[in-house]
Amino acid sequence: MLPMNYKLRQTIAVLAAGLAVAGPAFAADAKKPAAPVKASSVVMRATDEAPIAPLMVMGDFNRDGIMDIAEIHPAMLGHSGPASLSISLGQANGKYKVITSTWKVGSAPRAIVIGDFNRDGVPDVIVGDEDGTLVLFLGDGAGGMKSVGTIAHLDSVVSIAVADFNHDGILDLAVSDWHASTVTVLAGVGNGSFKKEWSFPLRMPGTSPQLTAADFNRDGITDLAVVYNADDGYTYDVMLGAGNGTFVAAPNLSVVKDPNAHCAP
Repeated sequence: MLPMNYKLRQTIAVLAAGLAVAGPAFAADAKKPAAPVKASSVVMRATDEAPIAPLMVMGDFNRDGIMDIAEIHPAMLGHSGPASLSISLGQANGKYKVITSTWKVGSAPRAIVIGDFNRDGVPDVIVGDEDGTLVLFLGDGAGGMKSVGTIAHLDSVVSIAVADFNHDGILDLAVSDWHASTVTVLAGVGNGSFKKEWSFPLRMPGTSPQLTAADFNRDGITDLAVVYNADDGYTYDVMLGAGNGTFVAAPNLSVVKDPNAHCAP
C-alpha cells in the first residue's frame, strides 16, 4: 500500500499541472450551495505569436440541468480597455448559445471562480484583477449576471480558491497576492459580501503561486495547497485548515527545494 504522503504528492502534482494550463473549465453543482465549490484560477498569458487564453468556469447558470460556461474575453492584443464577461448557455445537443449581453470586468483579469456566494441557489461568479480588485457578479437564474461591484481590494490577485474554511456553511475565499507576497482569507458573510479573516506570507516572496483547496489530511477540514512554478519544477506548501479560517503549515506534507534557489526581487 502506498503511503499517504506519496498519494498526496501525486494528487497535488496533478492539481499543479492543471492550474498551470491556461483556459480550463471548472464545474460546480449549483444545487448544493452549502458544499465547498471546486474552483480555481489560471494566470492569463500572452505572447507575440498567440492571443491571450481566456479564463472560464462552468455551472448551471439558467438552472435547466445543463452546464453553461462563463468566460472572460480580454481586450485584443495591442488595445487598451476592460475585458468582458460572457455567458454561453449549454444546449441539449451539446452546443452552446452565447448570450448577447456582456459585462465589463477589469483591464487585466487574472482569476475567475464560481460559487453560490449569496445563498440563493443560483451560481455566481467572482473575477480577480491584476490591480487587486475582486468583483462579484450575481447570477439571476436565467443565465444573466448583475455586477454588484468590488467586494474586496488587495494589492494584486493571482489565484483564488473557494471553500468553507471556517465551517459556518458559507463559502469563503483564499487569494494569492504576489505584490504583497501573501495569501489572504476572506470570510463569506452569506449575502455576497466578505470580510478579511486572516493572511499568511508566501514562502517565495514576489512569485505568483496558484491555490487549490481540499482536505489533504482527511480530518474533515478544508486545507490549502500553495503551488509554486519555479524554473526547476513545482514545489508546494500544504497549509492545514484549523476550521476557523486560519491555517498551519505542514512541512511533512509539503515539497520544498533549496531555499537559496530563489531570491526575492
